[in-house]
Amino acid sequence: MSIQRHPAAGQTLVIFALVLALFLVGMLALVADLGAVFVAYNRVDDGTLLAVQAGASAIDQGSFYGGQLRLDAGAAEQRCRDSLAAAQLQGSCGADTRSVTADVRQAVALPVPLLGVRAPVHVRRTARPAFGGSSAVTTT
Repeated sequence: MSIQRHPAAGQTLVIFALVLALFLVGMLALVADLGAVFVAYNRVDDGTLLAVQAGASAIDQGSFYGGQLRLDAGAAEQRCRDSLAAAQLQGSCGADTRSVTADVRQAVALPVPLLGVRAPVHVRRTARPAFGGSSAVTTT
């Protein structure tokens, strides 16, 4: 007694294997793209944070020794720009006597580009001057 197989036997298994393979490749591409975006966001965020911290360190010494904590707005903005340039980031900095702000936008190239799309990353940070003591002390 011989068993006859239908010519389409096993077709479901082959189709399932192909669909599963395509699904896994798509998920791998998604994971790679998201990883690249997260790494780029952290790099931009760290650079922006360092830039505003550098700007916030530009304390106006005249007002500080007069008992007020204010920024030298011009120096704060310049330090912020210099820090962004050192981190190789394109962005803008703004400062007044109370705070310094950096705004950075970057388009991230994805490792698995779909239709030539680049992922946008945008970070905006603001910092204020800070002093750890309760009063200014003049030393001679």
